[in-house]
Parts: sequence; structure tokens; C-alpha cells
Amino acid sequence: MTTRPRADKSRTVAIAGANGMVGHHLVEALQASGDRVIALVRQPSAHHFPSAVEIRRWQASDPVAPVDGADAVVNLVGDPIFARPWNRARKQELTQTRLLATRSLVEGIRKIGGEGCTFISSTAVEYAGDTGDRQVDEKAAPGTGGFLAELAQVWEAEAQRVRETGARLVLLRQSLVLGREGGTLAALLPVYRSGFGGTLGPGGQWFSWIHINDVARLILHALDQETITGPFISASPNPVTSREFAKMFAHTLHRPRLFPMSRGMMKLVWGERADLFLDSHRTVPQVALSTGFQFRFPTLSEALSDLLGPHPIPIAQLMQEARER
Repeated sequence: MTTRPRADKSRTVAIAGANGMVGHHLVEALQASGDRVIALVRQPSAHHFPSAVEIRRWQASDPVAPVDGADAVVNLVGDPIFARPWNRARKQELTQTRLLATRSLVEGIRKIGGEGCTFISSTAVEYAGDTGDRQVDEKAAPGTGGFLAELAQVWEAEAQRVRETGARLVLLRQSLVLGREGGTLAALLPVYRSGFGGTLGPGGQWFSWIHINDVARLILHALDQETITGPFISASPNPVTSREFAKMFAHTLHRPRLFPMSRGMMKLVWGERADLFLDSHRTVPQVALSTGFQFRFPTLSEALSDLLGPHPIPIAQLMQEARER
């Protein structure tokens, strides 16, 4: 198997987690680029993909993922972090889902022979822990303390096993993904539209974020650029503080910022999950920038204007624009 440059014939890319928000956008981006897609899903009949997408039944607990014929495998699997309180059982569930899925995919690559294959496996910018005002990139050391840092680190350690097969490994350290279909943006919209949105926490902590379409394009960039290996940050080059995020969100919706939410209140309402918004992540995607990736939505203003506007730009159009440059 070989990872082919864009000028050559198309690849076959297997996506685990193709039914999620990022997965759907990635499927569209790959098809717009002429690539063949294999979607690995738990219940094939429950999902609606374009007819050209090959659907294979798979779940995280399967010992070996069915990735036969794939030139690349993208792992986007993971139960939503914020959906339920983090008691001991929930933390174990969040961890095990990610580890089992990653292990199954690695064994699938081992079965077909990893030499020439690319494995892009999701992880998180929380790998480096709470970095305060310090700006960090892919070279950041592992963070200490906190469930999110620990989760990202064991997740990456499991993915590292694919190197034994000879495959190229890209660790996609994902930041806060902004998309219309779900996640943080969808959760905040009703609050801000009603005029009750405000700053989360003290306001000075940093948020690393990225537009959903730039995530899909970044993954394609990592597939195309064979020199990219190891940690690969998926974040805009322009992180913002919590205060700036709230101000821009309210401004884009033409609503006031009325009720800031204190650290104590966030802890009372969300418990340990509040760390998702209280920890500071001032992350810069140095590898993407140094390998020539051009963000379509580099600033929060541009991203929110697109996502909250009446006519967001489709990923296929963005791919066409990139080809014409």
C-alpha cells in the first residue's frame, strides 16, 4: 500500500467514527477530492451516506477492524466528553471506548500490513494539560494532573503501537470544534440567542478552537503530506481567551453578554467537567503552518460569521477553491 499524492490516482480511506460531526464533513471532503471512502459503523442501516461510500459493520470492541483495501485509516471514535457527569464509571467508559477502538484499528492495520499505510488517530490538545498563558505547539511535554490530560496521554500511547506495523502515525490533537451540527456551538446557541450568554469562568483562560471544515481539510493535508508524523495540532492559529470568545459570540448574534458564569458556579453545575472550559489551552498548529496549510477560517470572527450566518460555505466549495489557487 502507498499513500499517494493528490496528483496521482485516488486513495481508499477507512473512517472509524464516520457518523460523527467531523466524520460527515471528512467524508464529503474526501469525496470532493476524488478519494474512495469506507465508513466503519456499528449499525449500517442506521446511517445515510452517499451511495459511493462503502459501509462496513464494526464496533470498538471488535478485536480486528475490517480495513482491508484501505490506504489510510482515520480514527475519530470517542463518546462525547461533556454529555454526562464524570463519575468513576463514566471516566472508565470514556477511556475504554477510545482505547478499544484504537486497538482494534491498529490490529486491522497489522493484519493487512502497515508498510505504506497512514493512521490518523484523534487525541486532544488537553494532552499538554493546563498551560496558562504559555503558548505551546506539537513539542509540548505531557501535562500533569487532570482527567483530560491523562485520557489524551493513554489514548496516544495506544495509537503508538501502530508504528510496529511500519505505518505512518499522525496524532490529531483536536481542539474545540465549532460546527452547526452539534458540540459546544450548538449548546451555546440557545443561551446566547436568548441574551443570557456570558463569559465562562475568570475570562483570561485560553480557548483553542477550529472551524469544522478546516478540521476536514487538515486531515486531508495530513494524508497528503507524507512528512507529517507524530503530534499534529488541529486548531486555528489564533486562540482566544474565554472573555474574547463570549464577546465575539454575542456580537455575531447581535446579543448582549449579560451573565458571566463564575468558576464556583461552573463547578457546582458541571463538577469536574467544568475543566473543559476552565483549563487554559493556548495552542498553535505549528506543523500545519510549517507544511503550508492555509486556514480558510483563521479567526474566530470569520468562523462564527460563517457558521452562524444564513449560508455557511459547503466543504465541497472550499475544496474547489483550494484547487483553483
